[in-house]
Amino acid sequence: MGGLLLVWESFIVVMNIFQPLDEGFQGMTYYIGLFIVGCLYASMTFAESGTKAQGIAWLATPASALEKLLCGLLYSAIAFFIVYNLVFYLVDIPMVRIANGLIVNGRRTWAGGLPIDPVAIFNAYNGMPHDRFERSSHLYVLFYFALQSAFALGSIYFDRYAFVKTGVAVVIAMGCFMILQDRLIEPTLPSGWHRQDFYDWIVDADTLRARGVRLSPVLGAVLGAMLIYGLPVVFWIATYFRIKEKEV
Repeated sequence: MGGLLLVWESFIVVMNIFQPLDEGFQGMTYYIGLFIVGCLYASMTFAESGTKAQGIAWLATPASALEKLLCGLLYSAIAFFIVYNLVFYLVDIPMVRIANGLIVNGRRTWAGGLPIDPVAIFNAYNGMPHDRFERSSHLYVLFYFALQSAFALGSIYFDRYAFVKTGVAVVIAMGCFMILQDRLIEPTLPSGWHRQDFYDWIVDADTLRARGVRLSPVLGAVLGAMLIYGLPVVFWIATYFRIKEKEV
């Protein structure tokens, strides 16, 4: 993982002569790597249970289903997230310093002669730059943990090719949700009304007669918390019951 990050950021430093590794690009690299590598690692959480030779030993381990679940989550969810951040910054910080050195020592300027500002190091705690909603709620990280928990469930549910099968299942589920929203729920709204997001409905949006309906802040907060924080819990509970009924 560190090698791939090093090769990728080195390539960008060489190719982008004006502002290599700007903060937004670092954030994109961080989240793409987190999603891909994290989900791949999560799909191997309970991979031992998928083969007969290792599955018998895994089932014979003197531990309850809850203990096996907590141990798997400790490594796939918590430990991996910590290690990923450590590896990312071990690669990113030196590469940003190299990029700033190229800007300063090469006296690089924009086309109009304006100096190029030094590149700032991406701060995962502050969230994605120029994305106010994500910076305030860390939506990408929360969505990652929801997706990661789905791949952890797939590692115990599918015996072979868990990563591919879980990925297909997630895409199908998201497609069904989009179809439900656009083809079933949207047509049932009154004429002229449209859904703006999960909490708002609006009519005559492009005119001075625009009107809207919004859920109460309390109900909106409850529904948002159920959607964002509830999905990982649902998948973890499903994983627990799958572990209990697992057979080789």
